[in-house]
Amino acid sequence: MATPTVPAPTSGPATQQPPRQPRQPAVPGRTPARTRRHRMTALLLLVVTLLAGAPPGTAGPAAAAVWWAVDSGPFARSPRDILTETSPAGAVRVFGDHAGQDAATAARDTVDALEQAGGLDRRILSVDLPTGSGWVDPDEVTALERWAGGDIASVSVRYSAAPSAAVLLLHRDLAVDSARALLHEVVDRVDRRDPARRPAIVVHGESLGALVGTEVLTDPRLDAAVASRLWQGTPGGAHAPAPTGPGARCTVTDLNDDDPVGQLSTRLLAHPVQAATVLADLPGSENRPAGSGHSYRPVLPPAGCVR
Repeated sequence: MATPTVPAPTSGPATQQPPRQPRQPAVPGRTPARTRRHRMTALLLLVVTLLAGAPPGTAGPAAAAVWWAVDSGPFARSPRDILTETSPAGAVRVFGDHAGQDAATAARDTVDALEQAGGLDRRILSVDLPTGSGWVDPDEVTALERWAGGDIASVSVRYSAAPSAAVLLLHRDLAVDSARALLHEVVDRVDRRDPARRPAIVVHGESLGALVGTEVLTDPRLDAAVASRLWQGTPGGAHAPAPTGPGARCTVTDLNDDDPVGQLSTRLLAHPVQAATVLADLPGSENRPAGSGHSYRPVLPPAGCVR
């Protein structure tokens, strides 16, 4: 069983991020590694999409083989896990790396580690719903920690090492079950505390994390426990209705105008030209400059939403 990673908090002002390493010059006749990765991602998207649309009973073994390849085989991803790194702002960070474990146990073990690290004693508790590969946006985590003056804990659970496209089309239940279990565990622990010592809960999700987050928070009890919801790059978000209800004012929905992921919808089936354009724009869209494509600038809770 994987053990949740809890980096030791530090105190003091936030430090600047180290400068990025300069890009290596291209070698004539050699395809850059990033381009090769983009092409592989596009190929996997195509294969997974075809399998998802196959007649019932015909895609089982092939879909299982693709899932193995992207979840634990040669195409499994290992993105940077920001929550395994020590916070320069003195915040608490807890990352439960529990791919393959049942959702309830993974959530319980992770929140156990969060409580032991003093995360429930912070003023704000950020629940970060990751992408399929377990990635949480480092810039968003850093921005929230600076905004909270370090008096914040961030927690997330990895349930898979597969890209979001594969999770979305082949095992969306993994993402939904993980998000629901983590939020239930967090809300249960917070509710047990004295009302004067309960942290304000902020939920952040980007891409697949935003999609499952909005679904899970249709549970009235969970939604009522959340002070602010931060959604970025929701798949199909361009066609989603605006948030309504008591929590609408404290909900941030951020979608770049040129994000192809935001255009993903069954509506594309009736518009093949637009569908081809959207699919062509997908590979590499996450590596665009922040604020364009599927790459996002940090967002913060609206004023007055977090006590």
